Amino acid sequence: MKTRAARYNPAPAMTIGQATLVRLAPLALAAAATAAGMSDSPRTFDTEPVGRPPAGFTFHVARDRTTPRWLVEREQANGVLAHRGDASHAGFSLALLGTSAPPDLSLSARLRLSGGQRSGGIVWGVQDADNYYLARLDLDRQDIALYRVAAGNRTRIEEEDDLELDPTAWHTLRIVQQGESIRVYLGGIRVLRARDRTFNKGGRVGLWCAGDAVAHFDDLQVGTVEHKESHADPRRGR
Repeated sequence: MKTRAARYNPAPAMTIGQATLVRLAPLALAAAATAAGMSDSPRTFDTEPVGRPPAGFTFHVARDRTTPRWLVEREQANGVLAHRGDASHAGFSLALLGTSAPPDLSLSARLRLSGGQRSGGIVWGVQDADNYYLARLDLDRQDIALYRVAAGNRTRIEEEDDLELDPTAWHTLRIVQQGESIRVYLGGIRVLRARDRTFNKGGRVGLWCAGDAVAHFDDLQVGTVEHKESHADPRRGR
């Protein structure tokens, strides 16, 4: 089943006024996050040693035995978490925070998919490497999908395609889960909405990508939300 809540198709150019809005966007997002109960600061990698896995994460693979290669890299003054894919790795890689998150939560991260199978995303409700929810962005297929992974079997719950995204840019994924309700946002626009109860009791959270992907992640943020349904206009990013 496909949803058509709102097409994510960023403009190719910005006016001066639009650029000002972009600079102010982080402040607006921070205010919205505070209102939603997201008090934790984003997990960045600016102070992590370069060339090593970051502290506070564990790393896993599924459908393969290849050792995942997650390393901190520096891009100018910013540290990012990089996944250096291996063409021989046919499975999936996960980088999980060490502590569990509450069942009602908001989770977001920035990602850039620049090589290999350009497929990556965020995971939550993680019980182990074979059981979790996944919001996956695939730039080769230009689609975004919500999956339930149970006993290693991936089932697509919702999908939106024909995204027309810049394959070289950073993109922001965010999910909000409240009870059985799951909402997925791309660049602040709600693109998917579904209901599922498989992993609605909480679990670990983290990052996901195809085993051969060259991917970069930053600003991983998790926070709590009130357990209530929202019926706001999806085009307003609520």
